Amino acid sequence: MTARRDERHARGVAPVRVHVLDLAQLYNSLDPSPFWDRDLDRSAAEFIEGEFRERPWADTWHLIVHVRTGEADAQTLQSALESYYDRLATSTHRELKEHFRRARIGLLAGLALFAVFMGARTLLRATTPAMPTAVDEGLIILAWLTLWRPAETLTYEWLPLYRRQRLYQRLRAVRVSVKLERQVAPAVDKLPKPNEVDRRS
Repeated sequence: MTARRDERHARGVAPVRVHVLDLAQLYNSLDPSPFWDRDLDRSAAEFIEGEFRERPWADTWHLIVHVRTGEADAQTLQSALESYYDRLATSTHRELKEHFRRARIGLLAGLALFAVFMGARTLLRATTPAMPTAVDEGLIILAWLTLWRPAETLTYEWLPLYRRQRLYQRLRAVRVSVKLERQVAPAVDKLPKPNEVDRRS
């Protein structure tokens, strides 16, 4: 499987060319579903995703598959690709929602622990005028550490999931073309048979 990386974008279309012997190479051989609902082969899917991820500028993504044998069934591959990436986009969307749900729960827990540590610090300062500085500063550090992880989860960790969801949504709408390229046997010059004799008059 190869791709031409030297394609230049024109009119907002980004083409990616894939060369296979047969369209069946693009499907998961262990998936018994009909072709239109089958999973893509994971290696083929990763290749396609990687190629299109490098072309975010295009309005339209165009997958051009060159095959040497079998049928040039673009509609079946189009349906299979749409179904495959629709499932991945839906799954990633649910994963993103679950991520935010856990992040909110973590933030509430962090705020509760923050209040506990700061309350303990205030209580100790009131009852122990000579409270060691290490204890005082340690409670402050512990209080802020309880908020660090939830804040990181809400601020940064959702971005990879969101980018993956956007990628799957765009791949779900990719335009597919299949071109059949049958190999033509090279021409062979006719050679004289061994028993043929060059007769000269």
